[in-house]
Amino acid sequence: MTQENKIERVHCNRCLQQTNHEVIATRVVNESEEIGNDECLTDIDWQVTYTMLQCRGCGTITLRRHLLSYGNGVDETDYFPPPISRQMPKWIFDLPAGFQSLIDEIYTALHANSKCLALMGTRALVDLFMSATIGDIGGFQRKLEKLVEDGYLSKKNREILEPALDAGHAATHRGHDPSVEDVNLVFDIVENLLQPLALKIKVENLKKHTPKRQGKP
Repeated sequence: MTQENKIERVHCNRCLQQTNHEVIATRVVNESEEIGNDECLTDIDWQVTYTMLQCRGCGTITLRRHLLSYGNGVDETDYFPPPISRQMPKWIFDLPAGFQSLIDEIYTALHANSKCLALMGTRALVDLFMSATIGDIGGFQRKLEKLVEDGYLSKKNREILEPALDAGHAATHRGHDPSVEDVNLVFDIVENLLQPLALKIKVENLKKHTPKRQGKP
């Protein structure tokens, strides 16, 4: 079996799990770099191996870069695009354009492993939802109360949403570095808040396209 026919287990962003990937191309690049000052220069040799892999399930292509340097002990592996743990739900495209744009940026941050930016974005997303549904009526706590009063949020769901908002606040102001599991939980909570809005918009469009019932002659 040649290197290009080799099968490896690699994370697939479409399948969202480890799958068999075929190595379809490999290139090795040797580089050298001088570090230090004029009095003491040291040559550092690098070997960079680029490997293109294709999922044998869905066909998605992933590029792997392996950086190796024995001189300074560097041995790093990166994937492009980075491995992701979730995909954007299709119902998001039923939301207004402003929501879609912000959600797209949030997922871009998540897929780049910028977890803090993703959490900050989810807090901004909840603020956008509040402004679109109940308007600017004060601080977050007052807005949450109004969401419950107007039926957009149940009391139990508010208890679930508040920790998600606090996680976003902690990432913004307290240097909180969340885990992937924490970020996914916050995404689940916030998307649960937004999905009824997307469903409401679809129902309104359904009503517009449904012929009116004719009265009896």
